[in-house]
Amino acid sequence: MSGLFASNLRVLITDDHLVIQQGLGYIIKEAFPQTAIAYSGSLEATLTLLEKQKFDLLILDINIPGGNGFHMVEQIKAAQQDVKILIFSSYEESTYALRYLKAGSNGYLEKSASEEQIIIAITSICTRGKYVSEQVKEQLLDSLSNDHTLIKHAALTNREMEIAKFVAEGKGTSAISAEMNLQASTISTHKKNIFEKLKITNVAQLIEIFRMNQY
Repeated sequence: MSGLFASNLRVLITDDHLVIQQGLGYIIKEAFPQTAIAYSGSLEATLTLLEKQKFDLLILDINIPGGNGFHMVEQIKAAQQDVKILIFSSYEESTYALRYLKAGSNGYLEKSASEEQIIIAITSICTRGKYVSEQVKEQLLDSLSNDHTLIKHAALTNREMEIAKFVAEGKGTSAISAEMNLQASTISTHKKNIFEKLKITNVAQLIEIFRMNQY
């Protein structure tokens, strides 16, 4: 399969878990033996590497030290505009894939993906520029129907979606403020907007929405 690429592939794997780094590296080397692989465990280290070296593909866990959700994609593209980004996350594809694709990434995979799916995603991104799973394709088709939205709760902005997830996980305003590097008052304003948009009045209802939709 390595013959699919005209030149040796240069891949940067960003994940703060060594076992994930090593596992992905092994899968990639088995499928594409000529690949040069580098590793990083934080957003800061990733940006530093991108500024110093040219990469064809970045495989990115979105829950890394220094990470800031959707805004990471902008920072990465600012550091190296042409690098392709495959999000590799434990978060539900049905909830986040389209949002990260719209933010500028080239594909999204859950960490539960099989070796075959990982290879297919890498091949698709490196040869066609995008990887879209069948599930995401269905969501895109649904979005063309008047009876469906792009994804559930699409009225929430990306930042509101991130905050809603933290709230549903039981994190308080102070913890979310520290996690996202935002003022507590800003978090409170976003929470108010989230509740209004979802037409709910308390955290228990938000948790139920996430539970029902398997977020």
